[in-house]
Amino acid sequence: MNKHRATDISSFLLERFDFDQFNFLQLLSDLDQGVLMTDAKGVMIFYNAVQANIDNLNPSDVLGKKITDVYRYHNDSSTCMRVLKHQRPIINYALSYESRNTNVGNTIHSVFPLFKDGRIAGTICFVKDYNILERSIPSFLAPKNNEKFAEGTKYTFASIIGSAPVFINALKTAKMAANSPSPVLLYGETGTGKELFAQAIHNFYHDKQKAYVDINCAAIPESLMEGLLFGTVKGAYTGAVDRAGLLEAANGGTIYLDEINSMPLALQGKLLRVLQEKKNRRVGSLENTPLDCKVICSVNEEPQQIVKSGRFRMDLFYRLAVVYVHIPPLRERLVDIEELGRYFLQKFSRMLGKNLKNISAEVIDFFWSYSWPGNVRELEHIIESAVNMASDSDDTLKLEHCYFANLLGISDETAAASPENRPNPSFAYPHRSPADGNAERQSLSAATTSLEKEKIIDALTMSGGNIAAAARILSISRQLLGHKINKFNLRSFLNGIRNTSTI
Repeated sequence: MNKHRATDISSFLLERFDFDQFNFLQLLSDLDQGVLMTDAKGVMIFYNAVQANIDNLNPSDVLGKKITDVYRYHNDSSTCMRVLKHQRPIINYALSYESRNTNVGNTIHSVFPLFKDGRIAGTICFVKDYNILERSIPSFLAPKNNEKFAEGTKYTFASIIGSAPVFINALKTAKMAANSPSPVLLYGETGTGKELFAQAIHNFYHDKQKAYVDINCAAIPESLMEGLLFGTVKGAYTGAVDRAGLLEAANGGTIYLDEINSMPLALQGKLLRVLQEKKNRRVGSLENTPLDCKVICSVNEEPQQIVKSGRFRMDLFYRLAVVYVHIPPLRERLVDIEELGRYFLQKFSRMLGKNLKNISAEVIDFFWSYSWPGNVRELEHIIESAVNMASDSDDTLKLEHCYFANLLGISDETAAASPENRPNPSFAYPHRSPADGNAERQSLSAATTSLEKEKIIDALTMSGGNIAAAARILSISRQLLGHKINKFNLRSFLNGIRNTSTI
């Protein structure tokens, strides 16, 4: 849960309920999963019976002691200590750890920061032991995988990872688009996951029997694209045969046209006619075939720019962008990096037979400092490379394994992505005054102040309003950033970002 969203909910509840009548500690004690709490220094202040059973420890031997003294791991591996340090939640984290009396495996931790008066006051950790679940739930009651995948697809909305506000907004729009037969236009830089969104929309809208057909318009030569897309009849040109095109193959299902901005203008006009009339005519034919398919297209450049440059027809753009989804680049959703990194770590550890379970704090700091021009795809490849470099005995991914980063010249020594070097997110800056954009008339002091304010706005936007995360991006303390937010009157701007956060 977003820290500030949690604060808003707490205020809402406090106005309506007398919490003295509820005994929440008793509720946590009776919960059917492990629960422990620490104070701001990592000292254990609550420990329920289920957690004691998992650890094979007596609560009296645990309470009042620092969590790193109770369990055998370093601070960087302790989820509670990391949440205290970074002040953001860690959700569904697979972790093996060792207490003094038992070796615990196959556990899932969700840890949330606790705040009081705007300051970190402690953590609460929920622990699921899947060894216990497997023993206690009969096989016939085990949950079934009800996801349906069309042939040629492997993603649904459940496959898409991310909780940054800007990403959640894109996901909400995509889900609304999945409830409609209208065309969808996806815009995102290379590597942001446009194909994941396209497949998720198809699998949500259609059942698994419906066709999903995709074509990368940038990979097909212009001379072949017309026949491949619309189909041909024998004699249309030398060597032509009777063949259905991809549009006909997708009839009744979905066609996904990736990087449609690479399609020649002449074919754009023909595609527009097909979409308007819902009829397809093969190359060399006089007959029309009724066409009924959901059309999803994607572009990897700003749509307004490619229309303005004349490379993309405006009338086709408006026909395709009935529902428009902007998938943000990774640099604008840095709060998702740790969750994505853990997902890729588990994926490649299983694939390569490694025993990696954690990512060191140094690697996470490195990930947070990089601008990610290749977006999520680049992160996936760097993790895969690092897993290959780790030994079979390693259980934590370390900076030394990320040789890929050094090849790109983005090691921690080079500081490749200081906030000043990051591309600015596409965001409307409501608090900039007219003078902010007129640097020529500003004094050096005023220009510096304007730039400082702009960078703070960028960092707050990328972090989803998380002050601690924004301070890390700017390489300043949280307290100093709070002072500057007040100095530049950015509290209302910050609240606007927080209001977009979701639980």
